[in-house]
Amino acid sequence: MEPFLIDTREQYDLCKAHGIEPLVDRRFTMEIRLRVSIQRELFGTGHTPEENERFYRWCWDHYPHICAECMRPLRQYSATYVSHIMTRGAHPETAHDCRNVNILCFSHHSVWENGDRRNMRIYRANLLIVEQLKKEYATVKF
Repeated sequence: MEPFLIDTREQYDLCKAHGIEPLVDRRFTMEIRLRVSIQRELFGTGHTPEENERFYRWCWDHYPHICAECMRPLRQYSATYVSHIMTRGAHPETAHDCRNVNILCFSHHSVWENGDRRNMRIYRANLLIVEQLKKEYATVKF
């Protein structure tokens, strides 16, 4: 089944009013300019420590508290559990896109950043996410 396209703020607000968060719910896809606009509202337009913290907390609140790689439960919040798929430095435009993160334990976050990510269970799915994000963000003027 194809995801539903949300291309207006009214559609987004209607989903939110029904308890659905289209930014993370894979039953929905969003027009990229609308997504960027909402992300900027939620997290800010820069990458200050406060804006990044707001983003990490938001991701923690909207994703299961388990490591996406080993499925180990993560008991309490830590920003280090929010692991960017595409690095913030190389791709600052996607730094506050919640599709660009995995929730990972410290050990697997370290492997994703510095180790052999090709052997990770999440690798192939992350490649698809990278492809999608690069395609969408290529159409946005910043």
